[in-house]
Amino acid sequence: MSYEDFIFMIETKKEHEFSFKDKIYTITYGNDKKGDYIAMGQRYEPVKYYSLKELLNNARIENHYFKEMIEIL
Repeated sequence: MSYEDFIFMIETKKEHEFSFKDKIYTITYGNDKKGDYIAMGQRYEPVKYYSLKELLNNARIENHYFKEMIEIL
């Protein structure tokens, strides 16, 4: 997936599922008392990120930053 496609997917809140090393990861969206969030992580263990910037700077898949892996997903 290109970086531009990823940004469009996040902006339009399209849910996404992908696998890496036989583990399934999801990107979903929600809202709680802190506000809107993006949830990304293994299928039943997502982490909430309250902005795209926070997700790109902190999200990891195993020992890799997620932002470095977008192109290979």
